[in-house]
Amino acid sequence: MDRLKSYLLNNFTKSFATLFIPFFTILSLIYIINISKLSAKITLSSSDFIAFYLYVLPDIIFATLPLAFIGAIINSISNLTETNEMIAVFASGYKPKKLIKYFFPIALLFTLIIGTLGLFISPYTTQKMQNFKSQKIYESNLKILPKKLSQHFGNNHIFIKSNKDGIFQNVTMFRQNSDKSMQLLISKSGFINNNFDKNINSYLNLDNGSIYKHKDRSFQIIDFKNMKIYNSSKFYSKKILTTKEYWKKNRKKLYYYILISISPLLLFILYIAFGIYNPRYQKNRASIYILLSVLLIYIPSIITRKSGSLYLLIATVILWLTISIIVFNKRVAKRF
Repeated sequence: MDRLKSYLLNNFTKSFATLFIPFFTILSLIYIINISKLSAKITLSSSDFIAFYLYVLPDIIFATLPLAFIGAIINSISNLTETNEMIAVFASGYKPKKLIKYFFPIALLFTLIIGTLGLFISPYTTQKMQNFKSQKIYESNLKILPKKLSQHFGNNHIFIKSNKDGIFQNVTMFRQNSDKSMQLLISKSGFINNNFDKNINSYLNLDNGSIYKHKDRSFQIIDFKNMKIYNSSKFYSKKILTTKEYWKKNRKKLYYYILISISPLLLFILYIAFGIYNPRYQKNRASIYILLSVLLIYIPSIITRKSGSLYLLIATVILWLTISIIVFNKRVAKRF
């Protein structure tokens, strides 16, 4: 490998690592806080918490990679320029366009990784997470705690004395119907059966009990050995759409993901140009250029997403390429 190429890639890798880790950590914390807010409404075990995080992990990496890529190229080249190393490289006969050749495979690799995460993995994990979230909310509504009042199963008030590994002991249920009749049910034991995979109602299975019914002046007692009381609500697991079906329904989001995915390949020339300057007459403005690059990517991408216009997407691609070429030629190619 060319020594210069190896040196540039080594500096890029170090800069990328120093940026990716804090960006990734910050975004992870934001998502973890959002998951924690959900845990305030429903009961989540540690495994549930991890499952939610794994479902959003592709989105976290998708959001982190473009930012870290921008900062890594601009910072690594700016640092070399500030120490006059980049000026020495050009003075030794290397053409600025050589940098494009060196960084092109990296930009292509990042585009492929970001595109795979955003366009193929994210649609699947997003749908799985929504189903998982719906299931957890449904489970939470079915959770019955021992010795606690004001709990419901369907249209019935329910009270249990104890819960040992999912088996209820001494179950008491009360219901007042619309016709003003009342019903009291007492059972020695029971358990809730959840049928998430079959998309049918869950039910409360009761053993060895009695039902006491009262209406007007009539009173009725019914003994039973086994009874199933079905929940009035039902859990529906939505069908997981194929990638093609998902993006057909979310075309606006697709345009946004496409632009973010291809931004490294279309704008890496611009990032290189931002990192090169004459240290004798100009200051290192890497932070400003990183901010401008971020705005250049996300403002058109967000506008395209809101409009859902394919023509705007194409115009953005042309704009990015045009800006990259013009800035590189004026700022680098003609000077060095």
